[in-house]
Amino acid sequence: MSLDPRLASERRLRAAVESSPSGILMTDAEGRIVLVNREVERLFGYPREELLGKSVDVLVPSHAREPHAGLRRGFLADAKIRAMGHGRELYGLRKDGIEVPIEIGLTPVHTEEGMFVVSSIVDIGARKEAEAERRRLEDQLRQAQKLEAIGTLAGGIAHDFNNLLGAIVGYAELIGNAVKEEGRVHEDLRDLLKAADRGRRLVEHILTFSRRQEVARRPVALSGVVQEVAKLLRVTLPASIEIRLLVHPGVPQVLADTTSIHQVLMNLGTNAAHAMPTGGTLSILLEPFYVRDSMARSRTDLREGPYALMVVTDTGTGMDPETRSRVFEPFFTTRLPGTGTGLGLAMVHGLMRDHDGAVDLESELGRGTTVRCFFPGLTTEMEDVERPGAIAPRGNGMRILLVEDEPQLASIGARRLDLLGYRATPETSSVHALETLRANPERFDVVITDFSMPRMDGLALARKMSAIRPGLPIILVTGYAEGVTESEAAASGVRLVLRKPVTLDQLGEAVHHLVTERSQGTTSA
Repeated sequence: MSLDPRLASERRLRAAVESSPSGILMTDAEGRIVLVNREVERLFGYPREELLGKSVDVLVPSHAREPHAGLRRGFLADAKIRAMGHGRELYGLRKDGIEVPIEIGLTPVHTEEGMFVVSSIVDIGARKEAEAERRRLEDQLRQAQKLEAIGTLAGGIAHDFNNLLGAIVGYAELIGNAVKEEGRVHEDLRDLLKAADRGRRLVEHILTFSRRQEVARRPVALSGVVQEVAKLLRVTLPASIEIRLLVHPGVPQVLADTTSIHQVLMNLGTNAAHAMPTGGTLSILLEPFYVRDSMARSRTDLREGPYALMVVTDTGTGMDPETRSRVFEPFFTTRLPGTGTGLGLAMVHGLMRDHDGAVDLESELGRGTTVRCFFPGLTTEMEDVERPGAIAPRGNGMRILLVEDEPQLASIGARRLDLLGYRATPETSSVHALETLRANPERFDVVITDFSMPRMDGLALARKMSAIRPGLPIILVTGYAEGVTESEAAASGVRLVLRKPVTLDQLGEAVHHLVTERSQGTTSA
């Protein structure tokens, strides 16, 4: 027995409507719902029995019902197909009150009973989320490209600034050697060298930001670092912000990079200042803290033992829960466009993680913000390698070839080496320096070369010199060594790498080390 063709056609049509991935909803000329499929039930959360016979307005948010009525009248007056992609992006109202973004295509259907409107409805929530994620990633990429460009510029500026600092340090040390140690002039020179050292630290910040400096951790007493940054914040933050500093005794040493600690505290201080545009109080506390086993078990980023706890508190505007949950995300910022990168707290989080530490943040709207930084303490006191070193040993007439393309720095460097008891020959051309060595390979005991030079950089020069005279002690001096690793330097024949600006003591110690090492090697041979 064959099935009635019309009945078979109806079944096929019903199956197609039910299985459609789009919501299919039909209304009559009065806007009453006469047909829905399974996707409409899923999308809006209604069983079809509740929808059939009701006005389509039940699926329209209350704030959109009046304009929706006008749009429906306009469509009925000029009924024609509006395909998907040419439809309207709207919001539908679920049974549970949640609004969902949808796109609707409309098709008028004329029958003997009158005109009906078939709506094809697509849930575009996932698409909108994907578009938002794409925009967010594009924004992050643009930010990263900007920061890469800034980092490259910062590295170049750091190199030039280091050359200026090198001249300042060099002249100050030469003058200091020529005047009596007593008196105001010598005191002024000491202050000048201290200021130059602060400039060196500033360059280290720039190089750290531009990813051109390795982070080297050493035993550090945080009290000195915190006090130094507090002084810097006092002169950089508005006078309307009061800074309170409290350092408790007994804070353990930590294994840290002082430049990174500077960066952490400066970021927290400047963030706090932005939260207090009309003034307020910035409190910095440093105290010993012991993490108990119960606390360590509840947190994966802490272990039982002594810590140095640094707490930064402001009386600013505070944060709402949504902002508070995102503050450590890279590129997230509440500042106006052009006033911040959104890297401040993300960088703090990253630096604390690099130091095997942890960071907590508490904040409420109108009640300010508190940030706690936990630095693992050393169980035994160790020598702080940043303490001032001893006076550099003097040479005994050894011959040094000094290669520096800046004539002023070449002249200063030669005079300083002469002052240390060496005989220096300055060269401002790396090519000419190579020819000088080739003419008499045994003429010099040590070569000191700058890294960044035209025509031939310091590494290339070291490789060529080492080929002419294997084992020649070479010191590379640089203020911007992007891409130079210890293995590359060693493979080029470089024995030591010094960062600009180099003090007289550092220079003398480095040369003495290589000369002594070479003489011992010669003796043993």
